[in-house]
Amino acid sequence: MQRRILVVDDEPAVRFGIRHFLEAHGLEVVEAEGCRQARELFRGSRPDLVLLDYRLRDGTALDLLPEMRAMDPSIPVLVLTAHVSIDTAVQVIKHGAEHFLPKPVELPTLLMMVERLLEAQQTRRRQQALAASGPEALNPFLGGSRAIRELESTARRVLDSDSAVLIQGETGSGKGVLATWLHLHGSRGAGPLVQLNCAGLSPQFLETELFGHERGAFTSAVSRKQGLLEVAHRGTVFLDEIGDMDLLVQPKLLKVLEEKRFRRLGEVEDRSVDVRLIAATHQNLAEAVSVHRFRSDLYFRISALPLFIPALRERPEDIPVITRDLLARLSRELGRPGLDLTPEAEAALRAYSWPGNLRELRNVLERAVLLSCAPVLRPDDLQFNHVLARALSPSPAEPRRSSSEPAELDLTLREVERRHIERVLAAEGGHVERTARRLGIPRSSLYQKLKRLGLSSKI
Repeated sequence: MQRRILVVDDEPAVRFGIRHFLEAHGLEVVEAEGCRQARELFRGSRPDLVLLDYRLRDGTALDLLPEMRAMDPSIPVLVLTAHVSIDTAVQVIKHGAEHFLPKPVELPTLLMMVERLLEAQQTRRRQQALAASGPEALNPFLGGSRAIRELESTARRVLDSDSAVLIQGETGSGKGVLATWLHLHGSRGAGPLVQLNCAGLSPQFLETELFGHERGAFTSAVSRKQGLLEVAHRGTVFLDEIGDMDLLVQPKLLKVLEEKRFRRLGEVEDRSVDVRLIAATHQNLAEAVSVHRFRSDLYFRISALPLFIPALRERPEDIPVITRDLLARLSRELGRPGLDLTPEAEAALRAYSWPGNLRELRNVLERAVLLSCAPVLRPDDLQFNHVLARALSPSPAEPRRSSSEPAELDLTLREVERRHIERVLAAEGGHVERTARRLGIPRSSLYQKLKRLGLSSKI
């Protein structure tokens, strides 16, 4: 990401010299000649650092520094002054400047100071991001199944891209964990990660959460509110359950993704923002597009890099590894370190269908840790919701047999293959990639079989 520097000086020649030098070293520069323009550009262009002349025609650095600190205290300000004195130095530092340099400034010294401040800023942001994620960030790739290894391989390939990522998977499968991992390990890991679940939010509430609002924008807007997109500047915004986003809000999100600009409710000027979007949903968005519940242009924009998290029941071989990791965390959190499982308990966990996926697995283990007094958990300590599992677990939709249909043993190998692919394809909602994974064959091979057998798919 190219870093943006705001240069505030009322002398055009000084601005030109600094701009030419910094741009030659890979930095983006925006210019302001006075306090008024500096306020507008600070708010609208979201610089990474400000070079501020102490004395301007319409004010001084002491006028601007408190306002800039109030708008965004994370942006460092370096003051340039031709009036060097101890009192001046004390005042600018007291008002929020990181440092000051005397004018005329030596450009190599200026560059060294800018790079040092930007590096310190990035280090602070990365430390804050790691602290916010907790001392032990969850690993979304536990296990050795083919499905999870393919997911990790694909996820690592998209880490440093700024394109939107769409994470698909059932409820409780770990979409939020994967989104956090993508942010922390990607090029924006030093920036903020802002999360919002779109499910059940009214259009106005969702819009004001994303974009913010000005005072008086609507009846209850008694003060100015910064939107989550502004908070996520230079970082990542994670929109969970984006399939539930209201159609009225969708075109405004599309504008942010395409133009990197947005407007607060009640505001007349656009603001620029630099964010990467990670979206997640348990819904089939292609189907939602076909019934006009989701905009096709937004769907194509957010699905540039799709990632699919397999359901837990599709990778039972991973359950022991995931279970032991969760059990170790829970036993430490709940003050019962060293808990283990009997082989029979492990087998029971593998045999269950897990309609709630990882979230349900954690709940079952947490309940067992809290209620059992034994150092080793047994099958009796694991309370499964079999009624819910039968109700929620998807089952292949098999065609009803009539008396005229041939028995299974009378079918040819081609007919058996066709029927089996039809059933798995129906169970996966027509999704070729998931069907291929469930059948254990490459996607290209499945496409060939579909063509040869005269079958069609939705995706």
